[in-house]
Amino acid sequence: MDSSTNLKPKRIGKGEKGFTLMETAIALVMMFVVSMGAASLFAYASNANSNADDRELANAIAQKRFEGLRTIPFNTQTRQLAYSYPNGGLAATGTAGETETVINAGRSYRVNTIIQDVSFVPVGNPDGGAPMLKTIKITVTPLGAASVFAAITITTQRSTQVPGIY
Repeated sequence: MDSSTNLKPKRIGKGEKGFTLMETAIALVMMFVVSMGAASLFAYASNANSNADDRELANAIAQKRFEGLRTIPFNTQTRQLAYSYPNGGLAATGTAGETETVINAGRSYRVNTIIQDVSFVPVGNPDGGAPMLKTIKITVTPLGAASVFAAITITTQRSTQVPGIY
């Protein structure tokens, strides 16, 4: 007889049982739970990466604004000249500041610039009452950002040289 006609099923010993349907279902459920945890980590990482891109571009806009404001000399002509980017002066903007929308790399950003007078030339001196120290605060917020942590705020102070002892 050849071996093809002798196809008897092999007997399985007592210690060689296979998986039951229940054990297989429990293993699949456990793998599903673990894979859902990994999928949520991927979603979180993707969102964090998008926020980092927004913050990087917002920081570039804020730095460009500050460089533009640094090129404006802080003197008697510009300290009361109304602010407007890029060719305006350094006059105080009030507590709400000046807000505008900027598009950078295909994304929209809200830029808020606040200039406040901090210190003044004492009255009775030449140019008395004029500001001699200003605080400049620029806040850039990505429009449509998923997180409030995407906003960038940079603050600096500018001063003018005023002769005399105060």
